[in-house]
Amino acid sequence: SKPSIEQLLTKTQELMDDNNYEDALKVVIQAIGLDERNDKALLLAAVIQLESGDVEPAINCLLRCVEISPERGFEKYMYLGQFTIELESVRYYQLGVDALQRDLDEVPKDSEHSAALRRKMAEAYVAMTEIFLTDCCFESNAEEKCEEYLKLGATADPSCPEVYQTMASVRLSQDRPKDARECLTKSLALWSDKDQNDPTQIPSYDNRLGLVRLLLELDDKDQALSILERLQKEDDENVDLWYLYGWTYHLQSEEAGQSADEKTETLVSARECFRRAIKLAELQDFENDGLIEHACELVARINATVPASADEDE
Repeated sequence: SKPSIEQLLTKTQELMDDNNYEDALKVVIQAIGLDERNDKALLLAAVIQLESGDVEPAINCLLRCVEISPERGFEKYMYLGQFTIELESVRYYQLGVDALQRDLDEVPKDSEHSAALRRKMAEAYVAMTEIFLTDCCFESNAEEKCEEYLKLGATADPSCPEVYQTMASVRLSQDRPKDARECLTKSLALWSDKDQNDPTQIPSYDNRLGLVRLLLELDDKDQALSILERLQKEDDENVDLWYLYGWTYHLQSEEAGQSADEKTETLVSARECFRRAIKLAELQDFENDGLIEHACELVARINATVPASADEDE
């Protein structure tokens, strides 16, 4: 007997769990062959294609899912929000939030399922806020939109650290550093005592790199370093990590009241970190050229002050 759609989708999921996307795609295409209006199969196909970097066909699968089930199934809208830009992206996130709300209306209020859905909703509002902070910041209502979405995010899930971290970004853009500091303190308090080895308990790696940037804008170098140390334990092959390490040491070297030796030592540490970032960027086809250019400039500037000695790691 031929496998059913359910069996094929289970098999697809197992292959995905093993990171075998090539075979997973073959199996899910079989499932779609049995029923081309099966939105579960189409969603899995889209996720596999996104994982493999095939954005165009993935978006087509997601749009098919929208046609088949516009009201329900928030995941497709979250992916569409992520892989589109500006106001189109905001529109998809909003549709995702609407679909989440329909799910929420059907689950017990204080269940774990409800908490998970509310977290997803808060994260969608954060993503919408970030669009108005960056790509759409010239829209006449950008600031109002940021405030509105953050308020909705905090209402959906008051325990979501990203909401307050993004609020800190907004406050900094409004030149309100004291309020930004308060938002970051609140954000950190929500996860700093959680199990740091459990990825479900703490913000993502990229989120915490963003936090380091905000802390440096607020001149909190010690807190920034303690978060960088933690990130280094998780993944020490990250270009941004080493760039931010270097930048933190560089800022420390400019503090008043240091002896000449202390200053030299900090600059040497900064140079070491920048060099690591540059080296990793070469190995990884890293895309953010501005960052590496800046790292190279700073290395040259440090070399002029503290000549590189032969025993330093090249």
